[in-house]
Amino acid sequence: MFRQHRRLLVALVVGLALSACQTVRATEPTSPPPLYQNDWNFILVPSFEVPPASAKSNNLSVTGLNHSLRFAQMLDILIAGKEDSLRGIYAYTADHNKDNLAPLQSVEPFAVLNNRDVKVGSLSLQAGAYNAPQAEMPQFLGSAPQGLYVMAGSDTMVRAIAQGLTDHKAPDLKPGDYLVVSGPAGKLVATVYNDGITAYATYPAIDLPPKTACSSSFAPITVEAPAGLKAYPNQTVYMVRHVEAHPTAAFENGNYVCQGQWRALGANQRLSEVMSPTAPSGVPDYIFTSNPHGLIDCDGGCSYIRPTLTVAPFAIQHQQKLHLAKFQWDDPIDLAESLFNQDSPYFQHKPGSTVLVGWEHGNIVKAVQYLFGDLYQAPKVAANLPAWSYTDYDTVWILSTNDKGDLTMTSSCEHIPTAALPNTCPAFWQ
Repeated sequence: MFRQHRRLLVALVVGLALSACQTVRATEPTSPPPLYQNDWNFILVPSFEVPPASAKSNNLSVTGLNHSLRFAQMLDILIAGKEDSLRGIYAYTADHNKDNLAPLQSVEPFAVLNNRDVKVGSLSLQAGAYNAPQAEMPQFLGSAPQGLYVMAGSDTMVRAIAQGLTDHKAPDLKPGDYLVVSGPAGKLVATVYNDGITAYATYPAIDLPPKTACSSSFAPITVEAPAGLKAYPNQTVYMVRHVEAHPTAAFENGNYVCQGQWRALGANQRLSEVMSPTAPSGVPDYIFTSNPHGLIDCDGGCSYIRPTLTVAPFAIQHQQKLHLAKFQWDDPIDLAESLFNQDSPYFQHKPGSTVLVGWEHGNIVKAVQYLFGDLYQAPKVAANLPAWSYTDYDTVWILSTNDKGDLTMTSSCEHIPTAALPNTCPAFWQ
C-alpha cells in the first residue's frame, strides 16, 4: 500500500511539473524519442554548426554539413514505419535574416531520403508580431492535420516555435540538442533530446565515377558588344543546372533526388577544374543562385530549393556566401541582365570576376537567348544557340567577356554521367 501511495505521489509531482513547464529533458537524452501515431509530433531541429561571423557566410560550415547528413540518417531510422504520418518538413528563417540557408541545409538531406519537399518560410522573432511563432503555431495546430512535422530554424527560432506550440518557455539548448513536441492538442509537451553525433570537420569524401567525355559540346560562339551596353568586362560566368531531380516525368517536389545528392556533394573538385582557367584557385569570386523562398508548381506549392542546394556544397566547402537572386527563378531576363549588364540593380559585382551560377536549365537557355538576342543585339545568333537536353545534368555553359565587353560562349562538363550515379543516397554514419 505504501508503495502504491508513493507511486501516486511521484506521478502527481511529475504531472504538476509537466503542467508547470511543459518542457523536460529526456532521462536518456540520446535514446530515440517516442512518436505517437495518433497525436501531434514535432521534431524541432536547431541549425547545425555554422562558420564564424567573420566568414560572412550564410551557409552551414563543413562540420554542420556533416552533422546534417548524419542527422538525416538517424532521423530516417527514427521514423521507420511512420513515414505515412510525415506531413511536412519546414525550414524557417527570421524576417531580419531571410538569406540564412542554415535551417534549410540542416533538414534537406532528410527530405531527400524521403523524397519530400521542404517548405521554406520566415517568421518574426519580435514579440507580438503577427507572424511570430507564438502567433503562428496555434494557427498551425488549428488548420493542419495531426501527424509528424519536422521544423528547422536557429536555436532561438526553434525554442520560440516550441513555446508557440506548448505556451511555455523552452529551455536553452546544448550542442546536438533537438526538441520533440508531442501529445494531444492542448497538452503538448516539449522534450529535449541529444543526437549524440560526433563532429566531423573534414568535407565528406564522395566516390565519383571516372571521367567521361562531355556529351554536349559546341564550337565557341562570339559576338561584339553593342554600343550603349554597359557590359561587365573581363568576366567569366559558369552556369550549371541543378542536379538530378526527376525519377519520372510526373514527379515534382522542388527538391532533388539521391543521384542528385551524389553529384551535389561530389562535383566540387570537378567544378574547380572547369573554373581553373579563370579562377586559378578553382574558387569563383561569387556564387549566384535562385532564392529558395521561390515556389514551383506542384501539389500544394513547393519551395524551389534544388538550384540553391546544388551549389551550396561548393559554397560550404570553401566558406563562401551564396548570393540569392532578388527575382524569381523563372525570370530569365533579369537573370541575364543581373549577370551581364552593370545597370541592373539585382546583382552588383566587380568587373573582372568569376561567377558560378546554379539555376534551372530551361531558364538558363532562355536567359542566354535573351543575352545574345536582346542585350547583344544578335538575334540570328540567338536563334541558333545550342539546346540543353532535359536529361543532361552534366553540362556547364561558360560565358565570358573581354576588356571590350565582347561575349563568347563555350561549354564544358563535370564528366559525371547520371547513369553512373547510385540510385540510393550516400550513407553517412558515426
